[in-house]
Amino acid sequence: MKKFFASLLFLALLAGCSSEPQLDASTEEAFEQSLEAVAAEMDEEQRQEFAEALLIVMLHNITRDDMMAAQRDTPPEEMASPYAGLDKMTAQEVIAEAKKIRDAAR
Repeated sequence: MKKFFASLLFLALLAGCSSEPQLDASTEEAFEQSLEAVAAEMDEEQRQEFAEALLIVMLHNITRDDMMAAQRDTPPEEMASPYAGLDKMTAQEVIAEAKKIRDAAR
């Protein structure tokens, strides 16, 4: 059992040491800046794939409560961040999550 937890800890530390840029969803401005950093090294085809994946994940994360809040004209600062589900994700993680969403919808 100790080996199992040690392995999990090692994997968590390894994941935290990723050199890939990650999305920062703490604020809208931080998200925009991190989005530019994530996409900076991509060619046009990769950017297109990432943009589509980003849209799929963001739309998938919209809840019924979000829709109801929007209909009630809730001020934006009182609504959940549309970026929250993307925090600390790399481009590859966003693409993988979008693939899971697509596959589950089939």
